[in-house]
Amino acid sequence: MRKSVFIFVFIIFASILLAGTGTAAAESADSRIILYTYFWQIGEDDRLVIGTLDENGTLRTLSGIFSEMNWPAQVAEQLEYLSHTEKFEIKGNLSSQKRFAIKSLIYEVQPQEGKAVYTGILDGGTEESYAIDYSIEGEPEFILLGKSGQELFENTDPNAQALYLRLRTLFPDVPNDAYDPGLGPEGFKPVPLTEFLGFDTETLISAELEAFYNDCEEGNIPIEMTAEVKTKIQTLVRSGIVTGKADCIISTGGISVYTFRSSDGTFLGEIDLEDGLLVTNDGRYYVNVL
Repeated sequence: MRKSVFIFVFIIFASILLAGTGTAAAESADSRIILYTYFWQIGEDDRLVIGTLDENGTLRTLSGIFSEMNWPAQVAEQLEYLSHTEKFEIKGNLSSQKRFAIKSLIYEVQPQEGKAVYTGILDGGTEESYAIDYSIEGEPEFILLGKSGQELFENTDPNAQALYLRLRTLFPDVPNDAYDPGLGPEGFKPVPLTEFLGFDTETLISAELEAFYNDCEEGNIPIEMTAEVKTKIQTLVRSGIVTGKADCIISTGGISVYTFRSSDGTFLGEIDLEDGLLVTNDGRYYVNVL
């Protein structure tokens, strides 16, 4: 692991959310860029489209004619370019919660070895997306999240895939071919919840179920197992699908804990949920029921 898991006590998280407003933060001129994505194409369709997110949550876009914009090839020079151009259009500002989730992913994202593969699509253009992490000294570390189009590269780290998807959602006007087979990153592959956790579905369905609410001060507080709650968890066991990573936040309280035991009391497994997300030892994941 490049870094330890990004762990924050819920009280600290709450204090961060209450400190200041997103609007005031967005006005900082010195805010550093933490995510960016761009698409370039030459020939008949000569264009460059860029989207950036800074550490205060400000979303900016820039577009123009590629051959006239002097866009550098090296990432360090690209950051310098992005930090000083005044041609950006502000598209909005993310909430404190969304900024916190993205920063947690950037803190943990892992670089992946490998070279971009040429796809043979001569006029398709190329999209590239990066996360930027800053060390204590402030030196930027560029992590390639993915390439699509004329070149293909996929960072398979779940944190990278979550950030790549965030960029696609935040900047829909930056072209990419991520969802065309063979032209872009395939992304996180959905997996059944029990398989993701390493549990046997049939064993959990037939097990005795207990529910607790995890309080940061009082520990596990028993929750009444109503028929509705039991049905909800059994449905999750049967049909729950993990679809991707949400963040790297692990709070110390506010988690609903569901434990499964055999008739003789043997522990068989546990499912932890918070705000509808699956809680694991490396962060939280999205779970859908099919």
